[in-house]
Amino acid sequence: MSGEQIAHIRNRINATRVVDVDNDVVLLEYSATGSGQVLGNSVTDVATHVSKRYADGTETATARFVVTSESGQDQLALVGSAAGVVAAGGAVTFEGVLTGRATSGVFAELNGVAILAEATMDADGMVTHSWRRF
Repeated sequence: MSGEQIAHIRNRINATRVVDVDNDVVLLEYSATGSGQVLGNSVTDVATHVSKRYADGTETATARFVVTSESGQDQLALVGSAAGVVAAGGAVTFEGVLTGRATSGVFAELNGVAILAEATMDADGMVTHSWRRF
C-alpha cells in the first residue's frame, strides 16, 4: 500500500572521512551500523553514505545499505540518493528514494519497489531512518 511505513532504523556513525575538497564542495563518506525494524522484522544494518556538502548548507548524497534479519537468513541490499539540508550544530535532514533487492525471504516483496526515505543525522552521529512505500 502506498505511503505505508515499512521501516524504522537507528544507526550510529562510526567513521567519517573527508574524501575531497573542491572550492565550496566537500565530499564526505560516512559508515554506520544500527538496528531496527523492516516489514515488522527485527534487523541489523550496515550503511555507507557519500555526501557532497555545499557552502550554501545543502547536501546531495548516495547511500548503500545491507539489512540482515535477526535470524541471519534474510538479507536486503538497498541503494539510493537523497537531498539534504544542514542545520545549526551540524545536524542534517535528508529525503530521497531507495530501491532494494532481496533474492528471497521476508524482504522479497520489496523487489522493484520505490522506497521513500527520510533520515535525520544529529550532531552526535545518530541517524534515524524512516522508510515508506512510494
